[in-house]
Amino acid sequence: MSYSTAIRKSEEEIEVKMKLVTRQFGELEFDEGIVYTFPNGLPGFEELHKFIIIDEKDTEPLKWLLSVEDPNVGLGILDASLLVPEIYGELPPEDRNSSVFVVVVLRRDPQPITANLKAPILLNDATRQGKQIVLNSDRFSTAYKIN
Repeated sequence: MSYSTAIRKSEEEIEVKMKLVTRQFGELEFDEGIVYTFPNGLPGFEELHKFIIIDEKDTEPLKWLLSVEDPNVGLGILDASLLVPEIYGELPPEDRNSSVFVVVVLRRDPQPITANLKAPILLNDATRQGKQIVLNSDRFSTAYKIN
C-alpha cells in the first residue's frame, strides 16, 4: 500500500502550497495533494477533516497523523502490517486497497505502549480519503501491548 507523507525540505526542493507551524515538528511545508480528507472526522475530533502523515526519522517506524486544521492535534500511528498482517483479511472488501494504520498510545515507563488494533485508520491514496472503522472480530484488542 502507498501513502504520502509531509517532510521538511529546503526551499529549492518544494513548491509551497500549504504551510503549518507545529509545536512538535516546527514549520512544515507541503503540497496540498498529500492531504487526506476524513469526511466524518475521527472519534473525539469530529470537527477536524484534513490530515497529513508526518514521517519523522527519529521515531520510525512510528508516524504521525497531524491535523491540518489544528496542528496541535496529532496521533501516533503505525503501519498495521508490522503488528498484525492478517488485519487486511478483516477489512470490508471495498477497503482492502487502503493502507491500514493503528493508533499508538504512548505512555511513560513503566506503562506499556499499546496500539488500538480494533479500530484501525484506513487511508485510500487513490481517493485521498481516510476513515476509522471498528472491526467486528474479537481477535483484535483496543490495547495491544507493543513493548
